[in-house]
Amino acid sequence: MRFKLSTVILSLAVASSIVAAPAPSPNASELEKRGWLGHKITEWFLEAKKSFNCGACVTGLVTVKNVAWLKKSWALDGLNGLCPLIKMDADVRTCHYIWQPHIPKSKPTNAVIPTPSGTLVDVLHLSDWHVDGHYNTGSEALCNKALCCRKYANSPSNATRAASSWGDYNCDAPPKLATNMLDYVPSVANISFGIMTGDIPPHDAWLETPEKIIPQLKVAFDAMAIVKAKIYPAIGNHEASPVNMFPTPKSGGDIGWLYNTLADDWTRWLTSDAVKSFKNYGSYTLNPAPGLRIVSLNTNFCYTANFYLYGHTNEYDPHGEVQWLIRQLQAAEDIGERVWALVTFLRLRSTASTTGRPSTVKSLPFSLTYGPGGKSAQNAISTAWIDPSVTPYTDLNPAFRVYKVDTKSCNVFDSLTYIADLEKSASWDATGSSPNWHLEYATRNAYPQWAPIAADQPLSSGWWHNVTNVLEANPAAFKHFWSLRSHSANRLPECTQANGCVADIVCDLRASMRSEICSSVVVPIKKRDDDHRHDAATAASADMSLNPTASVITGIQSLSEWRPNAKLWNKKLC
Repeated sequence: MRFKLSTVILSLAVASSIVAAPAPSPNASELEKRGWLGHKITEWFLEAKKSFNCGACVTGLVTVKNVAWLKKSWALDGLNGLCPLIKMDADVRTCHYIWQPHIPKSKPTNAVIPTPSGTLVDVLHLSDWHVDGHYNTGSEALCNKALCCRKYANSPSNATRAASSWGDYNCDAPPKLATNMLDYVPSVANISFGIMTGDIPPHDAWLETPEKIIPQLKVAFDAMAIVKAKIYPAIGNHEASPVNMFPTPKSGGDIGWLYNTLADDWTRWLTSDAVKSFKNYGSYTLNPAPGLRIVSLNTNFCYTANFYLYGHTNEYDPHGEVQWLIRQLQAAEDIGERVWALVTFLRLRSTASTTGRPSTVKSLPFSLTYGPGGKSAQNAISTAWIDPSVTPYTDLNPAFRVYKVDTKSCNVFDSLTYIADLEKSASWDATGSSPNWHLEYATRNAYPQWAPIAADQPLSSGWWHNVTNVLEANPAAFKHFWSLRSHSANRLPECTQANGCVADIVCDLRASMRSEICSSVVVPIKKRDDDHRHDAATAASADMSLNPTASVITGIQSLSEWRPNAKLWNKKLC
């Protein structure tokens, strides 16, 4: 698919004027930085125009978007410098649109907080499957390719670090690791139902075609049937071919092959209405239990790297999905249901190329959404639970999570993360043993010494805010958190108050919207091929203790909270 360079620049200029915060008057240092960025933007786009090279184009697109999030004036100045080169109308490039969704009803006045039943059930959360069917035991794990642990034509005969049969920190998961994990799950949990929040194919996006992806999806979801419980999935960006590309009816393009394939794979778990909805929107809603509604939302429509968006910059609600979501939330609110939202993009961050650090969403355990009045325990209204990945790529121990959920309030009372210590994989091969799956931590036991919580209280958004206060002020607590962040792989660089990393991470934990994410600190974390996206998936807990109306959505406030805060939508959705 090709786009005119002028169309792309117009799209970025419009997005810059809409979503970025107003920039203050620059000082001399800022003017110097602005000039340098303008020069680099011109350089990158001229290279893209000259060569039509994919890498040059992506670099230019992502960089301008990142700059726009930091300071819109810098991005606009850089784009202004390009306009004479492509003869672009100056009056067009800074147009500004406002869009607000339609909320059908006013906020209810008789909403009540559900009383917990005291009965807890186990809910399984899987994410980032990324199982590599071409994983090759004994191959080079430290290769110079985008994805290692494969046999390439020029692979060395003697590997610097030979890939074990169970996986490597620099590679996607071998099939036997994922199967072994699923075999282990029933030994530690009696699963009521599960959620799977996206990304099935391996990280070889340049090779993935529909013909390759379709059997990968079937193999993966057939394997998940081992759990003997219904699994409710969400669609990930890696499921598409080309990767990230999710067209809308307005943009043109066909992705029906993917929706139909997934709908067929998921028929074993979904209702007929959910299957029908998914084939249309890539989203669905259903009730896994009385009083609880799951909304699986295709947030790939709003992904920065979905280039279909750039041809239609005034399509603020791609495919009408936000209005579809509002209808589901309104329906839930009308009958007093709680809502869990399954999404594959919580906060659409693209700061890796400008800050030198990958998306912190990958391994943050949670993210908070706040109502009016500032960021405090009292104003925290929902928690987004960000699941660990099955794949160890990169520098993570493979993991899965089990939530302890109250059957009436649908609140999470505990979150148990299980891992295998992949550093021992060579010894598992040598001794003929299997991965040492074990409980890494139970959340109720991980932080109470610093942030106490009563036994009869859920892991509420207010409590999580108190945890962020502790992480901000207590080096011992943050060190503990930092280890859990990589699921005890302990391969991340140091993060301290002194290097500014702690403040940055805490800020990100409190950032439910992309524009709130901090990006001032350079943290030298190893780069992945998809660092510019979240790459982990999210389930929102239905914590309504501070906002007792019916619906919560990950990364977006509840339907009731949208009403007094409709100005949040005076910006381009994506």
